[in-house]
Amino acid sequence: MPIGVALANESVVHAHAFYQQTVTGSVTSAGGPVAAVTVSVSGSLLVSTQTDENGNFSISAKDGDVLVFTAVGFDPHTAVVEGSILRVVLKESDQALEEVVVTGYSTQKRESLTGSLQVVTGDELRDITTPSVENMLSAKAPGVQVTPGSAQPGQRGAVVIRGQATLSGATEPLWVIDGVIVGSEPGDINPDDIESMTVLKDAASTAIYGSQGANGVIVITTKNPKVGKTTVNYATRMGFNKLNNGNVSMMNGAELYDYYSSFENAGDISFPRWNSELRNSNFDWWDLATKTGFTQNHNLTVQGGTETLQSFLSLGYYDEQGAVKGYDFDRYNVRFRQVYKPLEWLTIKPSIVGARRGVENRQYSVTAMYSRFPWDSPFDENGNLVPHRYNGWVNNSETNYLYDLQWNHSQNTNYEFMGNFDFDIKLTDWLTFSSVNNYRYNTYANAGYEDPRSNAGIGVVGRLTDYRFEYARRYTNQILRVNKTWDKHTVSGLLAYEFNDYSSKTLDVYGIGIIPGFEVMDAVTSPERTRGARNEWAVQSFLSDVHYSYDNKYMAQLSFRRDGASNFGDNAKYGNFFSISGAWNIHYEDWFRADWVNTMKIRAAYGSVGNRPTALYPQYDLYSVEQGSGYNGRPGALISQKGNRDLTWEKTYTAGAGVDATFLNNRLRTTLDFYVKDTDNVLYQVPVTGTVGITSMWRNIGAMRNTGFEIAVGGDIIQNDDWYWSVDLNVGHNKNKLIQLFETRGADGTFAVRPVIVGDGSNIAGSAQRVLEPGRPVDTYYMREWAGVNPDNGAPMWYKTETNTEGNEVRTTTSNYADATLTELGKAAPDLYGGLSTALKYKQFDLGAVFGYSIGGKIYNYSRQEYDSDGAYTDRNQMKLMPGWSRWEKPGDNATHPVAKYGNRDNGNKVSSRYLEDNDFLRLRSLTLGYNFKLEQYNIRNLRVFFTGENLFTLTNYSGVDPEIPLTPLDGRRQGGNLTNSAGPSVYPAVRRFMFGFNVSF
Repeated sequence: MPIGVALANESVVHAHAFYQQTVTGSVTSAGGPVAAVTVSVSGSLLVSTQTDENGNFSISAKDGDVLVFTAVGFDPHTAVVEGSILRVVLKESDQALEEVVVTGYSTQKRESLTGSLQVVTGDELRDITTPSVENMLSAKAPGVQVTPGSAQPGQRGAVVIRGQATLSGATEPLWVIDGVIVGSEPGDINPDDIESMTVLKDAASTAIYGSQGANGVIVITTKNPKVGKTTVNYATRMGFNKLNNGNVSMMNGAELYDYYSSFENAGDISFPRWNSELRNSNFDWWDLATKTGFTQNHNLTVQGGTETLQSFLSLGYYDEQGAVKGYDFDRYNVRFRQVYKPLEWLTIKPSIVGARRGVENRQYSVTAMYSRFPWDSPFDENGNLVPHRYNGWVNNSETNYLYDLQWNHSQNTNYEFMGNFDFDIKLTDWLTFSSVNNYRYNTYANAGYEDPRSNAGIGVVGRLTDYRFEYARRYTNQILRVNKTWDKHTVSGLLAYEFNDYSSKTLDVYGIGIIPGFEVMDAVTSPERTRGARNEWAVQSFLSDVHYSYDNKYMAQLSFRRDGASNFGDNAKYGNFFSISGAWNIHYEDWFRADWVNTMKIRAAYGSVGNRPTALYPQYDLYSVEQGSGYNGRPGALISQKGNRDLTWEKTYTAGAGVDATFLNNRLRTTLDFYVKDTDNVLYQVPVTGTVGITSMWRNIGAMRNTGFEIAVGGDIIQNDDWYWSVDLNVGHNKNKLIQLFETRGADGTFAVRPVIVGDGSNIAGSAQRVLEPGRPVDTYYMREWAGVNPDNGAPMWYKTETNTEGNEVRTTTSNYADATLTELGKAAPDLYGGLSTALKYKQFDLGAVFGYSIGGKIYNYSRQEYDSDGAYTDRNQMKLMPGWSRWEKPGDNATHPVAKYGNRDNGNKVSSRYLEDNDFLRLRSLTLGYNFKLEQYNIRNLRVFFTGENLFTLTNYSGVDPEIPLTPLDGRRQGGNLTNSAGPSVYPAVRRFMFGFNVSF
């Protein structure tokens, strides 16, 4: 509301005059004149103007007209015309009380929320340089675990909200952009276009998304056009990055020679070059493959408009040259949005979004950076590349990948387009109809060239590959919204119909036999492979949501959704999902007298969400008609899937409670949440006998539970005219447990619930395994337990458990790997994870830092099986022992590593808990120093210059490249992947960045 309004008459005017006149005036606030305030005549939207830079305005109006004053950051105000001069004082909006949170289908005041959610503003996201929206969330929200994957340019991360709620492998949350459901990834959205991200976590906030909300929901709100004069904003950042190899250090030539010389059976080493001269052969494969990478990011936005028409245009460019040579990534973004209000009751909101992503790939081998011998050089004494399997190499069975990189390469491009035609119709003051209509199209192409002279192409006289993938996704949502207030009662709600469908096509072609340099399919002499596929699915939904508030003290919310999906047969085509929640703003009670408490709200919610199979048609018996299905040149069909028409929805029921509170004049803020998530009818591909060619089928097989808590605490420690210092900490804890599992048939023919052994998802033969067993977490490792080194002879040892004659289990040690007992050992998920951030400002300087941490998880470091193998692998380099590690040399040594032998067959490097390590870490994700210039006299609204360092240090005892859990890439189209919790032999290291940038607004 305005602080005050001053009215004055320059001449005598009758109160009920009806003639038109020119009304002039000024608009100010506590900070002085307010520019770009929209002044309009109520009921006549075509009559409007804006205040100039001194806050002055002039408009045609008659006595009795109501003038409406609106401006960003201020409360709206109305004033009745009673003369020709009008002076208005606006009051800045009270964000603490009026902050609006976007939850996808609706917006609510923060104090009215009954659910658990976390809002991360766009400014909080942009402390790191990445094209990945997923990675920007890291350490920003409690209960949200973000794994960045690798530092390869364009790499996307994986996001897990409140633990793994399914066994089907899908952990990604649902992404919603400006009210449009876009799926399990946000696509190529420009991070600089983001106004805010809202993470929906509990039943009250996710149940409205039904079968798509089982893994949580992330709602992205992009920047909207605003009323006001046209503004131009330009932001840029440029800098360099270097690889950070963590705690891994590989041996140089001298160290590797000394290591071989220390082998117990060093006399058995007999390869031709085995002599002391190897100490002087020291080629650095790491230095060969790496360089100082370069990153640049530029963004331009233009926006402005009147009450009738507002426009927003954004252009973005991101380019990164990888710190591993030969891999370059770039992306172009464009976004155009408009808000057009031709009539008081009609608002039209069209938008067009486009992105182009490209990769040029001649990347040097990441595996070779670690595995190649320092004794072997890719160049001869004249600097020429040596051929494959060069007889001058110690490991002359290996190829020289640089030889192929003379010619071989690949490139891919991805185009993404999304268009919206949305509109709102205001039917009454309390009833609105909204329509969201979206079309999304994506096309991806990857082309590869393998020269006839290369190792990869010599056997087929060269190869060309061409892969095409395109999909279209349609989305429409028709919503009827109600918002009615009377006395102390407020009721808001919605009733909606939603439809979403998807269709895709792939084409995968290989051609062989080419003349060097020809890179079109017309040049091949014969096809090698021709494949293609089409997929389609559809979901339709009916949903409703009702929110009731009494006197801002007591809130209740009820939501219901009915989903129908093509993934299920007629027996379970539709699923129903619901939530009920409530909240109590205690601080509004008359009896509440704690002056040091500003706000205190208690929340509780219960409801359900669901999940569908990752397969599109698990309800049908499917037959494969492809090249392998034919016989003797004749086409044929083979059964590939046994359908399950009774397959039904996996459902997760979540109960949760929380407290939100602020203290000491809002300088201390806290949020505490506790939840229990029970998943029933778990979807899983159950192994079956492969007699007829089918090895698994989809079934609902059991139940699992996630319990946890989340804490967010923040405080403004110093707050005065010159200084400001704040600190925020968030903590997440989740405990997972499998409750029920399907029965399997034993050797005696009986059926019972038995542990099921599964892989770790790394797709590496000989890597770790997991066990699915009721009562244990679903990410429990299953392997032999390492018992250390026998001090008498240096042999590796494992634990063996046997049952004695009295029926008691007896635990002993053995040096026979086959005799060791397989057992459950640790879990992958951390006990605690989160982030710590701080912001310090002094006058026009600002300093900010963000830390991320994880405690209590395990990671299987498979790379040590190859690079810390006690001499078992004699065709690859070895890592140096970390501080605190020691190698057994003589009887009586208490060592961490067994005796080393050439061609060691003691099995010490086989899968066991020897390589299962804690991945606890504390990482400084970003440190930023900035300065804000005051240049209003040059018509520059704002200029900020800043320097940023990213991944400056990581504190961890993990012996691998990076303690943050790596990913298994899904495919070339999406560079993210699934959490695997196992580190393979080829990990693209994290990079340490140093960036300079500035933001300027006109």
